[in-house]
Amino acid sequence: MPKLLFFVEKTHPILREIIPPVMDFNDLELRETIKDMCYSILPTQLKNANGVHESAAGMAANQWGIKRRVFIFTPQGSEEEKKLEVMINPLYVPYLRPNETEPKMVAAYEGCFSIPLTAGIVNRYEAITATYYNLEGEKIEHMMEGWEARVFQHETDHLNGKLFDGRLDNYSGPECLERILFKDTEEMKNYWINTVKASRRNE
Repeated sequence: MPKLLFFVEKTHPILREIIPPVMDFNDLELRETIKDMCYSILPTQLKNANGVHESAAGMAANQWGIKRRVFIFTPQGSEEEKKLEVMINPLYVPYLRPNETEPKMVAAYEGCFSIPLTAGIVNRYEAITATYYNLEGEKIEHMMEGWEARVFQHETDHLNGKLFDGRLDNYSGPECLERILFKDTEEMKNYWINTVKASRRNE
């Protein structure tokens, strides 16, 4: 039976660490950890762990205090376990389309389980070349754009010790144009429903 993982506080030093790459893909402890991660990202378990959101688009191991260079990728939400993707040793570089001379940047809303009661408007690459390994140790590389690219960048940044609002606190991180603070989870939930989700419907 997988075990429930709990989130570390924003001030935990592991969230500022560059997590070293996985070297042994057959490590039984790694596989058990990934089972726990896939279990803990499901909505019921997020609630049991006092998560600030009802679903997740992704989650990096160090958000649970685990020093493994791996994250769960689920940009459409974590409701279905079969749709969870495990991404190990992720990297990304900006993707240039044929008519572009420099990467296109897009500012959009982000939230994070490691930064409770906070949202940010974060500037990120609109398209990237994403590279990672699956559980079998196979290297995968392909282009991502839009929301998927944003989630991949957000989770990879976690494993590089970066939070989306890091620059505002004199740490490294992406360009956060605005940080929005909420007084409680109800205010935050209403904001995401009325502002963030509405803006995505209009994209």
